[in-house]
Amino acid sequence: MARIAYVDHSYHAKTNSTKFLPEMLRRRGHTVDFFWDESWRGGKEIPFSQVVDYDVVIMFQSKCTSPEPYFRKLHPNVIHIPMLDQFGICFGPKHHLGWYWESFQGCKVISFSSAGHAIVTGFGLRSFFVRYYQPPGSGVSPTNSPRVFFWIRHEEHISWPIVRTLLGDTRFDFVHLHIAPDPGSPELTLPSEEERKRYNIITSTWFADKQDFLNVLDSVNIFFAPRKAEGIGQSFLEAMSRGQCVVAPDHGTMNEYIIHGVNGLLYDPEYPQPLDFARFTLLGEAARQSVTAGYERWLAAEDCLEEFILTPSPEAYRNFYHHVPLQWTEGMVESGVLPPRPRLSLQQRFRNTFFMRKTERLWLPIWRCVKALKQKWISKSKFRL
Repeated sequence: MARIAYVDHSYHAKTNSTKFLPEMLRRRGHTVDFFWDESWRGGKEIPFSQVVDYDVVIMFQSKCTSPEPYFRKLHPNVIHIPMLDQFGICFGPKHHLGWYWESFQGCKVISFSSAGHAIVTGFGLRSFFVRYYQPPGSGVSPTNSPRVFFWIRHEEHISWPIVRTLLGDTRFDFVHLHIAPDPGSPELTLPSEEERKRYNIITSTWFADKQDFLNVLDSVNIFFAPRKAEGIGQSFLEAMSRGQCVVAPDHGTMNEYIIHGVNGLLYDPEYPQPLDFARFTLLGEAARQSVTAGYERWLAAEDCLEEFILTPSPEAYRNFYHHVPLQWTEGMVESGVLPPRPRLSLQQRFRNTFFMRKTERLWLPIWRCVKALKQKWISKSKFRL
């Protein structure tokens, strides 16, 4: 059995949203030790020297610190688990991500998002794609009256004005707003007194007992996803497992689980329009059925996932992608194992320096603009001639 170092974002120690993977590994007899990364809030980072003696090193939405730019030089089995929402793709096009993936070249990746899987494989990394599902819940309380729950978490993600537009003129038993913003959220826009009466709004700010919070969730049958994008999306997956109709932005990972009008409702958060809630009970039941089928697929994939985690990176990359050896020798060339080392131009050597790689996300967009302007000028010059 393997000893596994699990380096994780410390916020997950509070939410327990990533515990399903260590629990699966422990259930199969492996030892999993947690290392909580506090660097996101100015706290302690995890140096790679603390985890180098483990059989497997898993970094969940975190990076260990190391003077060596490539983790594959330090350990034969390093796995990174990125979250789709950490790249902020839902807010618009992002800068080049090569700087992020450079240190993981030759390492393995576990992708819980098909979009994330596409990004990772595009950079030449070995990625295992699997979609996580929670166990099916007991179902919502039987009622044909629409009851809404929305947790206002961040004004810049999904605000009350967006939800108000989506609700339109539909009549609801009540709309429960849980007003508990995330740290760093701008001042929230709250419903007016007229809107409170119109939608029969109930509010809460804090639950001393978690069971009280769960009781509120069990009393509703329409659940509004609180964020524009998710890494996995445990809150809306839990709502789907209960048989609730989930209303979510048409972004990852929600649109990887929900088909609009089939097992939930999707919308464009930039241009929200009133939604049709007439079939909310059927959509909720379809959501629960999709989670039931998805959970069976997740359990069936556990064997392959475990094998991927335990397989050393050099073996995982065999017949997939050929990396330059860590130690290049003339003997490899003479024996025919490798072709002669290619000669790099001065420009290529300069770009491959440690400083240029680390600052690529800053200078590359500017360099692309300069190249585009140069090409445009050349084209105009040819036209004049």
